[in-house]
Amino acid sequence: MGDQYEHARTHSAESYESGSGPSSQASTIPGGHAYNHKQPNGRSAYDDYSQDELDSRQPSFINKKGGDNVGTLARLVEALEDYEGGDADGYSDVSAENSLLSGGHKRRVSSALLESDFPMPHKPRKGVPFFDEEQEEEAYCAAPFNMNAPDVEAPLSTAFTEDGEGVTGPGTPTKFRRGRKWSLYGCLVTFIYLCAFGFYLYVRIAKTLDLGSYVWYGAIVLAIEIAGATTTLVWCLNIVMDPVHELLKMDPDNPGLTLTARPYHVRVLIPCYNESLEIVGKTAMAALDAMMPVGCERTVYICDDGKDAVKRKWARQMGTDLVYVSGRKRKPGEMNGKSCNLNNCLSQIYPEGVPIPTNELVCIFDADQVANVDFFTKMIPLFDAGDDVGMVLSPQCFHNVNVGADIFNHCNINFWEYAQHGYDAFGFISCTGTNFLTRSVAFADAGWSPEYTLTEDYALGMELTKRKWLCRYVEEYLAIGEAPEQVRNCFQQRSRWCKGHFQIVLNNDHCPLFQKDLSWFQRLMYCSGVWAYIVGAITTPMFIIIPLVTVWAGVFPIVVSWWAAVALTAFIVAQFLVTSYCRNRKHLKPLWFNSVSNNILWFTFVKGCWRAVGSSFGKSITFKTTVKGTNMLMKNGLGDLWMPCVCFLGLLASLGFGLHKVITQGSGVITTLTLSLVWIVYSIIPQYLLLHYTWIGRGTTLRYACQIGFYISSLCAFCAIILLWLVYPKTYDYGSMLNSSHQFYRSQWVGTLPADYDIPWRGNAFVDEVGPPTLDWGDISGGIMEGREAGSLKITPTIAWTTSMLAWGMLNFGEGYNKSGTWQTGMDTLKWNTDYLLKTILDDPTDSATSEAAEFYIVYQVGNETLEKGTWTRPENETQAQTDRPAYYMTTYNGTSDLAGQISAAFSATAMVFQDSDPAYYNTLMNYSTLVYAAGARNRAAYTSAFLYPCATDVDSTDVITTGTPTCLPGDELYEGAMLATYNSTSYLDDLTWAAGWLNMATGDSAYLDDAYRWFNLHANSEEATYDTEYISDWNQLIWPATILLANITDSTTFHYRIQEYLRNWLCTSGDTIEYSQLGRAFNTNDASLAQGMNSAFLALIYAQMVQDSEANVEADRYTNANYAKRYLCWAQSQARYILGDDTNSFFVGVNNNPPTHIYDRASSCPKDSSTTCNALNALYTPNANPNTVTGALVYGPGLNGDYFMDQRSSTNETMVSHEYNAGITGTFAGLNQMVSGNSGYDQCLQGYGVLSKTISICNTDSTVA
Repeated sequence: MGDQYEHARTHSAESYESGSGPSSQASTIPGGHAYNHKQPNGRSAYDDYSQDELDSRQPSFINKKGGDNVGTLARLVEALEDYEGGDADGYSDVSAENSLLSGGHKRRVSSALLESDFPMPHKPRKGVPFFDEEQEEEAYCAAPFNMNAPDVEAPLSTAFTEDGEGVTGPGTPTKFRRGRKWSLYGCLVTFIYLCAFGFYLYVRIAKTLDLGSYVWYGAIVLAIEIAGATTTLVWCLNIVMDPVHELLKMDPDNPGLTLTARPYHVRVLIPCYNESLEIVGKTAMAALDAMMPVGCERTVYICDDGKDAVKRKWARQMGTDLVYVSGRKRKPGEMNGKSCNLNNCLSQIYPEGVPIPTNELVCIFDADQVANVDFFTKMIPLFDAGDDVGMVLSPQCFHNVNVGADIFNHCNINFWEYAQHGYDAFGFISCTGTNFLTRSVAFADAGWSPEYTLTEDYALGMELTKRKWLCRYVEEYLAIGEAPEQVRNCFQQRSRWCKGHFQIVLNNDHCPLFQKDLSWFQRLMYCSGVWAYIVGAITTPMFIIIPLVTVWAGVFPIVVSWWAAVALTAFIVAQFLVTSYCRNRKHLKPLWFNSVSNNILWFTFVKGCWRAVGSSFGKSITFKTTVKGTNMLMKNGLGDLWMPCVCFLGLLASLGFGLHKVITQGSGVITTLTLSLVWIVYSIIPQYLLLHYTWIGRGTTLRYACQIGFYISSLCAFCAIILLWLVYPKTYDYGSMLNSSHQFYRSQWVGTLPADYDIPWRGNAFVDEVGPPTLDWGDISGGIMEGREAGSLKITPTIAWTTSMLAWGMLNFGEGYNKSGTWQTGMDTLKWNTDYLLKTILDDPTDSATSEAAEFYIVYQVGNETLEKGTWTRPENETQAQTDRPAYYMTTYNGTSDLAGQISAAFSATAMVFQDSDPAYYNTLMNYSTLVYAAGARNRAAYTSAFLYPCATDVDSTDVITTGTPTCLPGDELYEGAMLATYNSTSYLDDLTWAAGWLNMATGDSAYLDDAYRWFNLHANSEEATYDTEYISDWNQLIWPATILLANITDSTTFHYRIQEYLRNWLCTSGDTIEYSQLGRAFNTNDASLAQGMNSAFLALIYAQMVQDSEANVEADRYTNANYAKRYLCWAQSQARYILGDDTNSFFVGVNNNPPTHIYDRASSCPKDSSTTCNALNALYTPNANPNTVTGALVYGPGLNGDYFMDQRSSTNETMVSHEYNAGITGTFAGLNQMVSGNSGYDQCLQGYGVLSKTISICNTDSTVA
């Protein structure tokens, strides 16, 4: 069969969605009338129909309201019903050959011919036997047309110009006035698509390309998407306008016959080569038996390039209306055998130099195309519309195509019923090689059938357009042919079409872009076919590769965000509306086959493009005919299917490994990986259908497989949109979270509150607190309540820890504070804490007199634990006995190294924050920092050991500390009420290391750095094995924060190795110590609070900033690694997002999705009305939520329960809050607000988590510092 124009064939392959659409309405035409032409069996071709049916006969496409209107697809289904019948999957070529001969076909395609087993002579020549002796090979030529025949009109001397002027000749030539109208729905759909595409393009460029190191990948995918969208824009032209046809004139004396203005003579050419006589004979007999308009004639020519004696002998028996033409000599380097064959015949019919009259027409049928009985009666009259009508086209259909399993899209509904429909409205000629008529003078004007390309039909349409000839299109299937069935034949056919299009575009003489006689619209339209092949050859494999890259390498080409979800949803819906634009819902599945065929044929297009480009450099291309009939029975080798097999197996393996990844990895990879898995399912369906077609069967099971595949593909598109909205990363305003965290600190303040205090349910509390009267201590009010089980007690070590962490966050992530407008709030929080810490220190004149330097009393707790636990009320309402709270203190002379170290670090870090804005305050803090540190370093002991173990002796700084402390005496009863058991310091060397490091940072004094090395080494020698393997960072274990601080100061291998070990264990788990919940929360089994994870997240951000920003020196080069920095940043972000409710409820009070409401906090649990008494019954034990929201507090969390959280005050402390819980998360929010923007940073984090891509640079111990 001829080469179909391929323009619309690949347009929908570039969308995330297969097209669908309804069909144009067409009447089922009764196959007969009172025509008296008899078949060989003596019966009229139309004896099966009543006179009423014949009288009502009208061409379907011009009588939309009358007749028996059914959809074109329905007619095809009826016509092919017998072929699809049966449940067998096996294919029999014999049955296919005989399918046209069966009497059960409801489609009226040369019905009498189909009833015979073999086409018998139509008008036998007398005295000539059907099979005679073989004669010498000779040339068989066609006689020239008879210029002197009485029905031949005088020829026009020239063709029409574009404006109709300058036409000469006898009479007054008519110019065709094309009827067309706007399609309101088509225009609306196109407008929606243009708006959606513009919005999508903006979002893709502005919101989805922030992929970090993978931005190049995202840019390539975006470029391919744009290329794919251009073909959809071309497709939109097909749906914005509908053609309007005139009514045909019917002969009142001969129902079913049409009238024409001229007595046309049709020259029917049937080119053939090696097709069997069974195929060619059916085509010739159908052309001879088809009705003709009144007064019109036809002559059929079998143009045999195969010089087949059997065909020649048979043709000689058929009378003068059938002419056998053969014997031409092939030209050297012949490109298109079909065109050369046709031109050989045409040159004999129309000798050069002889004028051709306007009533001469040429009809081309491929050897397998059997015309319907009304083919000519519906086609020929359309030439009467104007003398400039040069061609009339009709669509193609095939008897051997299973329309329910048309995986190669032979039916091509999208082209025949939509693309050609639109072309007809715009006057664009897209010739399709067969089943068409052309005015002979126009054909000659175009140079006859083009021989310079494999796709002569495509070229012919362009040549006619250049010469201003117009085209008509009959939207009705008036002939039925035979499609290739073997995979190799299908591939070769489509490859030929592809190469032919490229030949023309790559030819300087014929490239549409360089044809001055074409308008720019026509040039672009004729190039759009080649562009569609290019796009199909690129986009289809790319969209197969994208999900595979995501599964195996973990890289997704876009930032999945709210913007992406909105834009993709709008674009996919608009794409669906365009590609599913139809006039019959039954076209949904046939249009889906267009997408299937593109996924099957993409490699064929790639090879075709490559060979066509190669031909421009001298590599030859040969014309390969499409094998039909019994010759189709060839075996499919793996050579034809190796690429589909590779695609299928690759997609299948990726689907399996991807599912395993989703199940085992938990949250963090679900966002892009699940989308990719849905994508894989969509892409694997066409590959499976091809393998099923080849090796399993083409009957019932294939139809069922296609039906299931159609539904699954539709479901995949729906699921992709749903997943975009369900799993895209939520947007978090880290600056707002930072402000909320500081708001929580303010809600825990006690003392005389500032005038701008903005917590309405809090007031002044414990304003009269003083230190021990015996020491004349004075005011110790202010500070911040501990929370947790300690309630309103004030614990100095935790306040010092929180203060130093807050100051560290402000120093390292000041930009994050400034962006959120929280810098001043942060300074207020720091100063409130350090003002209180200054009050906890009092010179010890007694011990200072006997010591080498100043000694101090230090208050480590205010408030009695026993009394506090027995009371549940507002801090503002506690009784006088309770407000007269004791202050627990120690002297540095007896050893408070841990307490002194923490206070010193808090002073040094805070002083650096105030250095520029308040130098006086800086000096005050630094003075006390150095003095307190010196006292703690001289008298080395943990402050709790003096009470629990009074006989503990001093340890020289050069000694190796042994684990454990001698237990000489029980704890002194004097200190009952102090929370020494809860806040028991297990080591002081880490505190001294921490303090010395901050002093070095603040002063630059190398002596402090020497001290830091010494304390660190002592800790490593004596305590590392006991404490460091717990991987805890809090007020009690400061060695890990101190290590990062020293790594930043020194860039030493020792510190880098240690902190990488710490972070590696948190990121990659560490046996029984660090574990992950199902939803991705990292927790420490020694302290499973959320705070512990956020402390580590803060340290990860500090270190990420360090290794990313380090100056390039010998040692820094070893540790400066952007991949390390990204992994640390991403892990910290994932933990923060978990707390904010990414995968479950929020654990950050008052913020985001379903945060805790039953907070274990005295002040917020009391009734709003301050006059109402607050006690345990109406506050602690009530099932109601807290009346007041302690916004910005981080609760303890699920603990060891994974992700299961109980929002109850009576639960196992899961809703407890404390300022020390917020110490790490505050700095984390500041870091994230500085280092990432919205979701873009986190989407980069989702990249790289594929099957083959693990966090090797972090989790593999061989990759860390040795």
